[in-house]
Amino acid sequence: MKITVIGATGATGRKVIERALELGHEVVAVARRPEVISPKARLSVRQGDVLDMPSIANALDDTDAVISCIGPTRNFSPGTVMSEGISNILKNFSPGTIMSEGISNILAACQSAGVKHFVMQSGIGLSDGKELSAFNRWAIHISGCIFSKAVEDKAIGERAVQRSDLDWIIVRPAALSDVSATSKYTAGPSIHIAPLLPLSFADCADCLVRAATSEPTWVRKIVNVGR
Repeated sequence: MKITVIGATGATGRKVIERALELGHEVVAVARRPEVISPKARLSVRQGDVLDMPSIANALDDTDAVISCIGPTRNFSPGTVMSEGISNILKNFSPGTIMSEGISNILAACQSAGVKHFVMQSGIGLSDGKELSAFNRWAIHISGCIFSKAVEDKAIGERAVQRSDLDWIIVRPAALSDVSATSKYTAGPSIHIAPLLPLSFADCADCLVRAATSEPTWVRKIVNVGR
């Protein structure tokens, strides 16, 4: 298949490219700064900004499936917590509208380019917790209070995807971390996972590629992925 990855320079996006190429797919990487992506066999790179719909539509020419790995660039890290303090971070943190505006533009670009299959990387924080344990429902609630602006913006993007007539799949991973891939993750619609157990970017990427290429029963469903 020919898979287009939007948000190709992010932690998950890079792993999605690696996994798709490993599996023999042709990949198009879309990024605002395409020059930072190293050339590889079966990989082409195109410039595109999710806040500029025409640039994304141009990048989707002749593709079979689109995987969106976009997300806010500003987030918490141990360094910023130590330097700024958690109260200041919470007060000033704003994820912007990259998910709500960006996803809407990607959907419009898919329609314009005639692409039917779309996979969105979201997050388990948008779950209502019905399929999770009481402790994990509580953990998601606390996380949602802390990251309320990011959750709200991402929720707008999810709702836009669900209203579309594309063959969409929304993938909600647990907390992502730069740990080694295990290939022992669990994934499926409404499946029970532990939101706080770290999931590697590589395992999340593997799930996203599966969603784009080999899981027809996931179409038009929300898929949890974790451990």
